[in-house]
Amino acid sequence: GLFVLAVAVRLISAEFTLNRYLEWAFWALIVGLLVSNTVGVPQWLRPAIKTEFYIKTGLVIMGFSVLFSNIAKFGLYGLGIAWVVTPIVIIFMWWFGTKVLKIDNKPLVITMASATSVCGTSAAIATGAASGCKKNDLTMAVSISIIFTVLMMVFEPIIIRACGMTPLMGGALIGGTVDSTGAVVVAGTALGEEAQTAAVLVKSIQNILIGFVAFFVALFFATKVDNSGMQKVGASEIWTRFPKFIIGFFVASLVASFIIQPAFGSDSVSAINKVLDQYKNWAFVLAFTSIGLDTNFKEIIKQMQGGKVLWLYVVGQVFNIVLTFAMVWFLRSGVVFPIPVLD
Repeated sequence: GLFVLAVAVRLISAEFTLNRYLEWAFWALIVGLLVSNTVGVPQWLRPAIKTEFYIKTGLVIMGFSVLFSNIAKFGLYGLGIAWVVTPIVIIFMWWFGTKVLKIDNKPLVITMASATSVCGTSAAIATGAASGCKKNDLTMAVSISIIFTVLMMVFEPIIIRACGMTPLMGGALIGGTVDSTGAVVVAGTALGEEAQTAAVLVKSIQNILIGFVAFFVALFFATKVDNSGMQKVGASEIWTRFPKFIIGFFVASLVASFIIQPAFGSDSVSAINKVLDQYKNWAFVLAFTSIGLDTNFKEIIKQMQGGKVLWLYVVGQVFNIVLTFAMVWFLRSGVVFPIPVLD
């Protein structure tokens, strides 16, 4: 039953126009939500709803496509945009969400912050697991991220072109601010080949942070948030909280980066990833369909009352765009540093 729904999602998202403007993750959530909030989920289907298993499987496979060699291609330029801006945005959104908006649901705040600053749904899933984010909260964070990703994918290239930014700067801005890797490719392509290359490289370098962010979120929540600093927390507690599938993510990335790529070349890695991407996409389609099936839409509406979570995303994303633009101008305008040449 779940596989039939997943096939329906893949067929819908394979249609050219729908695939170009709305990601398959969006359709997976919609299909799951429609079933669960209209006819309901039959009991015989519930054993197949193994959301965490599908998510973990997909992220481990995704690790093979995260190559450390991308850092070498951009060096300081890529690290400055992807690794300096990202933690600043996470810290800002944590402060804004907990101190200014006074949102009590701290796992939701950190999940939304990670989704906004790193890479959308993948980062939300990893940090959601590390912080103990509830399924409904995760669904809300992912839904908001996907909706705004679609808007940014369409309008950000238009605004960049209107502002007269160079393709290199525009691509870097897209790579640092558009949440999803797939949407980054589409938005970057709208500005040309050079912009697409810059966008994908920045996003690829940013994706490496998923595991590190998940680890520090697990550490932070174990020692500070849930513990309130009252007692010393041992390594076992941190290990218990840490999402173990991130180890698989790192191992896959390291194998691809330091064994397969040096031994067989980048073309072999790309060929392997084309095959693995199909398994990864199926795992994520099953995961997001399961999230939708397991979600009560009325509960999400209740959580959205007051609009605090929406404000958290909007303000955080605006801050992300401004800070990323400042870093892009500093590193890539040619005023301070020489403009990098991409292959």
